[in-house]
Amino acid sequence: MTNQATFRIYAGDKYVDIKIITKGICLEYLLEIEQDDVFENSTYLKEPNSLYPEEIRSFLTAMKGIQIVKSEKYDAKIEVSQNDATSLNVTGNVLTLKLPASLVENPKDRRRTLAGNLGLLYSLSLYLFEKKFGIVSYHSSALVDEKNKLIFINGGEASSGKSVIMLEYISHYGRHSDYRVLSTEMGHFSIVNNEFTAYSGSFFDNVSLFPGEQDKIKLMNRLFPDSRLPDPNMETEVRGTDGSVKTAVSVKDYYACKPCYSSKDGYKLIYLMPAIKKGKKTKDPLVVEADEFSGLFSSLVGVARQKLGQKQPSWIYNEEASLLLPVWHLAGEQNMEAKTIENSLKKDYLKAVVIIEGTPLDFNKKPGEYWRKIIDALNLK
Repeated sequence: MTNQATFRIYAGDKYVDIKIITKGICLEYLLEIEQDDVFENSTYLKEPNSLYPEEIRSFLTAMKGIQIVKSEKYDAKIEVSQNDATSLNVTGNVLTLKLPASLVENPKDRRRTLAGNLGLLYSLSLYLFEKKFGIVSYHSSALVDEKNKLIFINGGEASSGKSVIMLEYISHYGRHSDYRVLSTEMGHFSIVNNEFTAYSGSFFDNVSLFPGEQDKIKLMNRLFPDSRLPDPNMETEVRGTDGSVKTAVSVKDYYACKPCYSSKDGYKLIYLMPAIKKGKKTKDPLVVEADEFSGLFSSLVGVARQKLGQKQPSWIYNEEASLLLPVWHLAGEQNMEAKTIENSLKKDYLKAVVIIEGTPLDFNKKPGEYWRKIIDALNLK
């Protein structure tokens, strides 16, 4: 039994093609659909449903889009076959993956399988975007101000408040304005031929809903009236380790008008650094001039690099695994050096860095008010 498909994955208006060939394993089985069903019906490839948090592992919560195409050309090929021993061999742009039946039938983390939102297609596509187009990917949301020609990259570690700031932004400006969401969970930019370009990314945001957060639930219902949200106060919901219910929400009504924005058209970057957690005191935004700030690249791209290297997506995922897309393989192929990017950003494209601290309760109680302080601090109109 051999079957195959070519997956086209998008970042802005750019795309890479990854061909999957399976031998002895049904591709539909890997995508968790019935045999002869269309691949697009897979939980991994279709739009996620916020009412089923246990199924929110769609590729679309990590990347802009994915299509099945008929193409003989490809940027990389993955050959998957069944074997008692797990192994991965990388030769050029061909990855040969062997998996035992037990791990195919019962993967340790379904998000990290073939097309999960932390899976092999996701990880490999980020690597290919960098290799083919010089596009660096980062685990942060991005916002675009078309009026002032600004890109806001909303950085920070997990649970630092990136979604809070995105909700603050769209609460302040609303729909049908010049202020849009460029990406939610994963964004992309490049500096090629002295041109900075920011690309549109994912438009499903994984928002955390906690029990008792009435202000946030009210805000979500107002901003996304067409989305049916799970009740975080129900005892039967699937919860994360922090006690929240992860909810995939589409921001299509607030999404960017164009697939990419360039310094050639006058766009510059403002880097937001939120630290929004319960118990923190909310402070006014602090603007740090670009030439006074260092470490931008590591904080911006570090999480995405970590996912590519130390947290390999795979059926064999565990703390000791180092088989899929190992760090040494990625490091040997990187086209963009951290120091070069950081110096270029600070010198030519980075307008300012804004430090934001506070408790989410303040932001949810009066949504949109804090963004006015950011506007004033940056002297924007």
